[in-house]
Amino acid sequence: MNAQALQDKLHSEIPMSKYMQVKVVRANQQEIELECDLAPNHNHVGTAFGGSLATLMVLAAYCQLFEIINETGHVLLKNTSMNFIYPVEEKLRAVCRAPTLDQVKKFQEAYAKKGKARLELSSQIVLADGRIACQMTGEFVGVT
Repeated sequence: MNAQALQDKLHSEIPMSKYMQVKVVRANQQEIELECDLAPNHNHVGTAFGGSLATLMVLAAYCQLFEIINETGHVLLKNTSMNFIYPVEEKLRAVCRAPTLDQVKKFQEAYAKKGKARLELSSQIVLADGRIACQMTGEFVGVT
């Protein structure tokens, strides 16, 4: 799925992404990159709202799994752990790197056999200077 199709899917199926003004910047075999402006996602002190940061990281992982299941099912979040390291005072940018080919193969085999499978994915909020502002690791489930 190209970046525009993935963005349309997000805005259609997860309305919060549209309100946050999430844009899919990159969607390729190496990574998913999402971004949104600070203005609609700030808190009372002018930095990024923690809920927006968390949502953007989860959405990046969702997109990664959307790519793996090829629109044959649904993506659900089973559990997650997040770490907020630095405040974000700029455009929010989340990156989710692709899992290894072995992880994808195991996931796809279970998904084909059982109609559901789990995959651990990690996303990060990356600042313009390259520092990691937030990290998220979650267990995601694809179901038919």
